[in-house]
Amino acid sequence: MSMDTPDYLSTEQVRQALREIYRHDAEINLRTELMETFSDELKPIDQKGRRRPGPLLVLSVLFLSALVGVFVYFSIGGHG
Repeated sequence: MSMDTPDYLSTEQVRQALREIYRHDAEINLRTELMETFSDELKPIDQKGRRRPGPLLVLSVLFLSALVGVFVYFSIGGHG
């Protein structure tokens, strides 16, 4: 009666398998996670396959632009 010896995985094989798993994980990829966070909740992808920005992101950009505009106006052009 012969017993088959089990195939053991080497350390490098385990590392390679973990790299493959984590490469496709969306939660690990920061860029993908940010794109999903700032995309529109109701319809995140438009008809052309691009991500649509969420309303919070659009309002934040508009508010930041208004603040920068007011700062530039009063620091450079408001003395006239």
